[in-house]
Amino acid sequence: MGTLFGMLNKCLRGVGFSQMYFGDKIVEPVVIVFFWLLLWFLGIQALGLVGTLCIIIIYIQK
Repeated sequence: MGTLFGMLNKCLRGVGFSQMYFGDKIVEPVVIVFFWLLLWFLGIQALGLVGTLCIIIIYIQK
């Protein structure tokens, strides 16, 4: 049995969601749904802040 993340991802891909490519990274469907939920609950400013922080963390780790 896999993780909750893996199981949700497998279900979403089975329903018809596909992976997206963000540069050289692959964005899984569960992450896309999570960001849509953030946008719905918190608004565009909060989503922009979270996205900016994620991008900064990715580039700092390289």
